[in-house]
Amino acid sequence: MRKVIGDMSDWNTHIHCANIVNKELKFSGKDLDLFLYGNLLPDVNMGWIIAPEVRLEQADTHFDGMGQEYFWAPLRFYDKYKDEINKRNPIYLGYMFHLWMDVCFMSDFVSRIPMSEMIDKRYEVREIKWKDAAVYIKDYRHELSSDNIDEIVEAARGIDEVQLVKSDLLKVADYVNAGASEYDGGDYRVYTTDEFDKFYEKTCQDFIKWVLAR
Repeated sequence: MRKVIGDMSDWNTHIHCANIVNKELKFSGKDLDLFLYGNLLPDVNMGWIIAPEVRLEQADTHFDGMGQEYFWAPLRFYDKYKDEINKRNPIYLGYMFHLWMDVCFMSDFVSRIPMSEMIDKRYEVREIKWKDAAVYIKDYRHELSSDNIDEIVEAARGIDEVQLVKSDLLKVADYVNAGASEYDGGDYRVYTTDEFDKFYEKTCQDFIKWVLAR
C-alpha cells in the first residue's frame, strides 16, 4: 500500500469508471486509448506506481489537488482547457474525469466519517479509504493497448501539467496488464459493494450528463 496522499484506490478503479462512462461516449480505437490513458495521466509523473522519467508534484498534476481549494480541481482544469473539452477531445476528457472521480470519492468518503476521526486519525482514515476502494476493485481486471503510445505521448504534450515520454506509458501499460492491485487482504470498513456500485454509477452518469451538455 502506498504511503502518500491519494484519492482513488488504484488505476484499475479509474479504468473501470472510464469504461462505464465510455458506454455513452462511445470512443473506440485510438480515441478510446487516448481516453483511457488520459484517465491515468494525472498520476503518472508523481511516481506513486511507476518510476517516470520526470517526477512532478501532486499540486501540479492535480491542479493543487490537496490544497485548500481541493474541490475546484476539475473546474480549474476545465477553465484552462475548455476548448479541447468542449470538442470532446478524449485525452482531455480522460484527464478531467480522473480529477472528477478523485474529488467525488473524497467528498463521498468524508461524508461517511465523523469529523472527530478525520481530525484525530487522519492517516488511518485515509488508509481505510484506499483499502475499501481496493476491496471493491480487486476482482476487476483491465487491459491497456500500447498500439497508439506514440500518438498518446504527442497528444499529452498539450497538457502543461504532465511531462511524459514513451517509456512512462509503456510502464503504465505493463503495470495495468499485469493485473497489479493494491488489495492486500481484509474486507470493507466503511462501504459495501452495493454502495460502491451506486456511487460509481451515479458519479459516472453525472459526468456523462455534463459532457453531453457541452
